[in-house]
Amino acid sequence: MTQRVPVAKSLSSGLALAFACSALGSAEQPAAAGFLRQVVGFGDAQLAAVEAGRVVTKPLATADKAEMAAFGAVRVGAEAGTFLKRLRDIEVFRRGDSVLQIGRFGNPPRLADVAELTLEDVDFEAARKCRPGSCDLKLARSAMERLCSEIRWSAPDARIQATALMRQMLVEYTAAYMAGGTAAMATYNDKEKPLEAPAEFRKLLAASPYLFEYAPEFHEYVEDYPKGRLADAHDLFYWAKDKFGPKPTTSVYHVTIWRDPKHAGRAVVSSKQIYASHYFRAGLDLTALVEAPAGQGGFYLMDLYRARVDPPTGLLSGVLLGKIRGGIEQGVAQGLRDAKARAEVR
Repeated sequence: MTQRVPVAKSLSSGLALAFACSALGSAEQPAAAGFLRQVVGFGDAQLAAVEAGRVVTKPLATADKAEMAAFGAVRVGAEAGTFLKRLRDIEVFRRGDSVLQIGRFGNPPRLADVAELTLEDVDFEAARKCRPGSCDLKLARSAMERLCSEIRWSAPDARIQATALMRQMLVEYTAAYMAGGTAAMATYNDKEKPLEAPAEFRKLLAASPYLFEYAPEFHEYVEDYPKGRLADAHDLFYWAKDKFGPKPTTSVYHVTIWRDPKHAGRAVVSSKQIYASHYFRAGLDLTALVEAPAGQGGFYLMDLYRARVDPPTGLLSGVLLGKIRGGIEQGVAQGLRDAKARAEVR
């Protein structure tokens, strides 16, 4: 562990430096490439690949088995404003082979927002058997009690009842988060030992100190939402059912898009996973847009993704852990490829 912390801190500080230098003149503009070489450890071939518009990723060391992290970068041949505008249309932007269903929440969220959400067979069975301390769905104790008390499992329409209740609970959960922020996130009771999602998220935020160094106002806004205000910040909320592992996972996300009003060449986006039905305890995706050198056009898109997951146990835990880490890195790579393609399409 003594070797891991300096590496993470170096990455964080270096990225802050790269962002800060993006606001300087053309003589200082290679800061992004310098950061990728000196801090992330990209070699000549990797830097050339980034400049050529190819995605390059790298797994990152973490403090414990529950945390996964990966970094990726690519150069995008489009205007940053175009990218940010398209990102706001999240249902189109996130569409892909791995996304089974997706929908956007209004503010306040309503049942109509999740009308298209269906309950997988495996989740229906998990809901039927769910009890505190033993459940194949990530739920709070109160949600488990509602599954037991509000659904007639022997009725012919039990599947319809369960689907309706799950939709209702997602709406209520999202509304509670909008009103109370991180503190309103669930305490999961799917395992013998309860797990507090707010504490898990704060671990991820603490592992990303460059956000504070680069833009303290943005850091405070993300951490304290909805208490504070941030000029030019745009928040959106959505749910998605994705192919994660053997079981599709239904998740809820809070996305904040912010373009620094003091520096037109800088922007940052956070995607906070505030709920996931399987695998994930918490997730935080931080994406930075750094303008390319003057006269060259385009921008560098750099993504740092961290997640806290349920680490596998048993004889094959090491193998499974490696597959999960590889999947995280592949997810970062695919996300950057998709983002680049959607930004550059005319």
